[in-house]
Amino acid sequence: MPRVRPGAAGARNDGGRAGPRPGAGDDHRPRPRCHRRHRRPRHHQHRCERGLTVAVPDPVRVETSWRRLQSITDEAATALVRASFSSVIRDFLDYACVVFDSEGTMLVHSSRSTPGLLGVLPFVVPNAMAEYPMETLRPGDVLILNDPWTGSGHLIDITVLAPIFHRDRLAGYVACSAHHLNVGGRHATIESRDMYEEGLKIPLTLLYERGEPTMVFDFIRVNVREPDKVVGDLRAQVSANALMVERVAAFMAENDLAALEPLSGEITGRSEASMRAAIAALPDGEASSEICLDVPGLADPVRVALRLTIAGDELVLDYSGTTAQVPRAVNVTLNMTRSYSFYILKCLLDPLVPNNGGSLRPVRIVAPEGSVLNPHRPAATWGRTMIAHMLPELIMEALSGIVPDRILAPSGATPLAYCNLVGERADGGTFFTIVTMHGGMGALATQDGLSCISFPANCANIPVEIIESDAPLLIRCKSLLPGSGGRGKYRGGLGQRVEIEVLDGDLGPRGTVLAGLRGGRLGVPVRGALGGEGSFAARVELNGKRIGIGSQVTLGPGDVLAFELPGGGGYGDPEERDPRLVAADIADGLVPAE
Repeated sequence: MPRVRPGAAGARNDGGRAGPRPGAGDDHRPRPRCHRRHRRPRHHQHRCERGLTVAVPDPVRVETSWRRLQSITDEAATALVRASFSSVIRDFLDYACVVFDSEGTMLVHSSRSTPGLLGVLPFVVPNAMAEYPMETLRPGDVLILNDPWTGSGHLIDITVLAPIFHRDRLAGYVACSAHHLNVGGRHATIESRDMYEEGLKIPLTLLYERGEPTMVFDFIRVNVREPDKVVGDLRAQVSANALMVERVAAFMAENDLAALEPLSGEITGRSEASMRAAIAALPDGEASSEICLDVPGLADPVRVALRLTIAGDELVLDYSGTTAQVPRAVNVTLNMTRSYSFYILKCLLDPLVPNNGGSLRPVRIVAPEGSVLNPHRPAATWGRTMIAHMLPELIMEALSGIVPDRILAPSGATPLAYCNLVGERADGGTFFTIVTMHGGMGALATQDGLSCISFPANCANIPVEIIESDAPLLIRCKSLLPGSGGRGKYRGGLGQRVEIEVLDGDLGPRGTVLAGLRGGRLGVPVRGALGGEGSFAARVELNGKRIGIGSQVTLGPGDVLAFELPGGGGYGDPEERDPRLVAADIADGLVPAE
């Protein structure tokens, strides 16, 4: 049977089916109704639980149907971007649009999505099904949540869900999750000691009831700093969901489908088989890696340990030995731990199959309860990417002796450098903007790393013009750092220097801007891979003096905040680099002449 391929191969995380069994940090994937080792044989009819008999599509129909559903989520994503109010969705592109069948299996997602969302969204609907009486939903109902444990790991990511009805029956669900500018709380800092300091928590509840908005909008509006943008973005998410609901129902009617499960089973079953084959092609065995991260405000480094085990067609990632959860906003909920673990395995082992629930089934995640990778409530999680973004690097290090030709050297873009800036305008209004910066990507076994690229976050660059129009700021400098890429047979991508100046013209009476910083590879130099050289640790300066991250910094007119982000690590022995590539780098000013 031919494989169904995603619209953009290998760039996004895969989906999953349901959460872990209660009371365990060991992520046991629930098995589909037909046991995963004994997949349903080919036949022409499938009887779903509702007693409806539907035909299992042939291979050509599977292909065309998947592409149709893919186009629906992509259309919804485009509608979301066009209708959004904030740069974090419109330009940074931190969102995902997803379709599920009625059993909660993720069937398809938008091509342009962030792995941090796509690894958690597969579990959102199953989690919601466990918490909410989904059978009570009616057309026009919309659910909302931002709980870090049920949803995508921190309060600032808000998810909206809507049911799909077909032939007067609940046929599936759609979901749209997006990063918002603000949800109240202490603003952007990892100093928060628990979730209650971080902002408004929205339990799973109705945002719309039969098409009419509920009072949840009012609660949100009075608790956030940019209510028009936050509420506007929420309405954009609701519109994206409505589009998916309409299009999926029309697709089912056109194809005379009584349910989505047969199609979902075909696609996810093939994806599972492909991932199992990719794992089975690896030699059985174990490998380990670890990293220690300095977190501002903590006396001891945070240790993240990994033991990777390959056994037949299954793979286990065991994070036992990782530091216990900490009283800083860097804890990573289990959904996020899954997300960045699955993502890199998908990219390395089986990047061309559909991104859906099937590919996750051969992978098991063990993250001890109460650890920084599976914390108890109400741990603070706002800066979760400071640790979560390091997981792909750990996994690639463990796999470097098994599939050395597939791994990527460590990146200077890991973890994402993120700066929130908020202040008051002269007219009394509030401005709130974000600036994200990316270091260089690590080199591969066959080519140099890319410069200033987002990895593993997979988010876009916010244009300078957007930042300067959102706030009284001037981007004085945004330039490559020659020589910052680690040397190797293949060179790491270059890092960059970014300078942000606060302007005086449009500031309010207080005349200050509050900057919240997180991420960036401070205190952790970039390593090379397989003999390649690394790069420096990131640096942040205020008016030329080195400062740390994690806390809020007050800026005044004329103050300049500068970031120097490292390049990516090199791959292989630098002495083996093609002299022609060295000459070209020197000619282009990418490396200094020696």
